[in-house]
Amino acid sequence: MNKPWYKQFWPWFLMSLPFSVVIAMIVTLSIASQYGDNPMVVDDYYKKGRGINAQVAKVEAAQALGISFDFQQREQTFELNYRSGKPAQLTALTVAFYHSTQAERDFTVTLSADANGVFRGELPDNAAGKWTITITPFNNSWRLSQQIVLPSTLKKHLQPLTYGV
Repeated sequence: MNKPWYKQFWPWFLMSLPFSVVIAMIVTLSIASQYGDNPMVVDDYYKKGRGINAQVAKVEAAQALGISFDFQQREQTFELNYRSGKPAQLTALTVAFYHSTQAERDFTVTLSADANGVFRGELPDNAAGKWTITITPFNNSWRLSQQIVLPSTLKKHLQPLTYGV
């Protein structure tokens, strides 16, 4: 006697293949909707390129002025001292910290100099890691950018480098 179709192996095996594709599609759709769309190619690439050229010009301006800083961390505070290229009038500095892998940890601090010409700022509690520090003056006429690793007990020499653009 023949068994009915639902008690045989081959119909269930053949139906499991499309069902597994449906399950894989649902998993893929849920992952895609969770992480969203992050385009790698930008539409306004020409404007981005011009912006990069402007940033390079600012780094070259800092190099021409001979601007460099000493960065010193003390617990949750940091100090910036002009090492060379100190202007006659000390304007406020904007110091931006960009984390290497986690953009949500990025932060910016605006600093003014004390009577001795030292700029002091506070670091957040989660400041450990590899950072790109970018220093610009209030008038945005030059730019200094360099990578550092925090926490740091040593004094770091920061100077304008074109690779940090």
